[in-house]
Amino acid sequence: MIAFALGGLTQTSPSQVNTRAKMKSMFIYNFTKYTEWPESYKQGEFVIGIVGDDALASELENIAKTKKINSQSLIVKKFNSSSEVTKCHVLYVSGKAPQIEPYSKKAKNYSCLVVTEASGAIDNLAAINFIVVGAQLKYEMNKALFKNQGLVVSKSLENLAAKVIN
Repeated sequence: MIAFALGGLTQTSPSQVNTRAKMKSMFIYNFTKYTEWPESYKQGEFVIGIVGDDALASELENIAKTKKINSQSLIVKKFNSSSEVTKCHVLYVSGKAPQIEPYSKKAKNYSCLVVTEASGAIDNLAAINFIVVGAQLKYEMNKALFKNQGLVVSKSLENLAAKVIN
């Protein structure tokens, strides 16, 4: 069973830590541990692309200073438009479904795990979508979109999802 390590997320000062971004960064980092990419993606740098969430990018950059994904160095790239998107392992896109769609289409050129936080995005835009249940950050998953991207998701990650679409 996966234990998403969320220890050490206590906020020292409201201006110093964006707790939501910190939580999402920990989730995304853990998603990478339980997703398998094609062989050609298992060498070189492990790239996480971020669109529209500078606080999340900053938290992931902090993780990248001390962590690797498998044996790959972790780098974070910020994209401002879908035309800028290049090969990446994970692409987090902030915004509503219509804003996400061009990025999701571009990501289909790669074996890229698309992660969002938008109502309805799980239906056909994102393999993983953050949701809030009560006061807790959780995620839903679309297994078909993992498969379409050439990714294999672990049963453990699937079991922890609040909702799974086949």
